[in-house]
Amino acid sequence: MSESHAANTHHGPSLRAYLMVFGALSCVTLITFLANLIARYNEGFVMASFVIILTVAFFKATLVVLYFMHILFDWRQVYMLILPALALGPMLIIVLLPDIVLAWK
Repeated sequence: MSESHAANTHHGPSLRAYLMVFGALSCVTLITFLANLIARYNEGFVMASFVIILTVAFFKATLVVLYFMHILFDWRQVYMLILPALALGPMLIIVLLPDIVLAWK
């Protein structure tokens, strides 16, 4: 019983947070559906519907990235994975650029 509780601690969102995100995603999906439905029958609402749907899609993507991909809670670990990719990406382009240019001829 003298073991540390560090191994048993829960890191990340709780079940309540997941259910709240699920509820929010469900509500905004309904908003998207209603905006599309109104745009089908009202020609003047097409551009406003597009803006609403695009805003809702951005909001949904943000929620999914923050909670389900654990960016909100594990940013330090993700940051350490993104940094090498940002360094290797331009190097890969520079290394492959001569092959790409020679293939044009």
